[in-house]
Amino acid sequence: MDPWMIAGSIVAILAVGFFISRSRQLGPEISVGSLLKRLDDTYTVLSGSIVQGEHGMIRIDYTVVSPYGVFIIKECREPGRVEVRLNREEWRVSGGGLKKIYNPLWDIRKVIGKLERLVGKYPYIPLVVFTRARLTGDSDFNIMEVGKLVGHIQSFRDSRLSDDRQEKIVGILS
Repeated sequence: MDPWMIAGSIVAILAVGFFISRSRQLGPEISVGSLLKRLDDTYTVLSGSIVQGEHGMIRIDYTVVSPYGVFIIKECREPGRVEVRLNREEWRVSGGGLKKIYNPLWDIRKVIGKLERLVGKYPYIPLVVFTRARLTGDSDFNIMEVGKLVGHIQSFRDSRLSDDRQEKIVGILS
């Protein structure tokens, strides 16, 4: 067989595979709230907490208060492939067109900064969770696809908050 035909066939197969993988449908969306229900009673889950900020109200998608820290969770529902760039203001999202989103890790860190001024300095752990996206680019311990969320939270095992401090935080954010 002609080597050019073999090379052409390989390129064609790779091209078809590439386009199929890019157009592959995303699975059904899994909500962060439904996953957090799997946590045991060591964890207190709050949804949609609102606190007064310096320039208006701050809404927190989910807060998980535990002896291991206060997990501040931002739920990102953009479908597609998200190109994570930790040091950039905007991230590219492809799939059904190309768009950009503001760096959600920067956003959640601003929220934590405001919480520290309003509520106090506690061991806050920022988590950015994508419910319908595949992540590419930079990796970070605090940015994940939804399926990794519960295991990630449960991986924290060092007690850092007393029961009294947990109750105080829950009272403020409830």
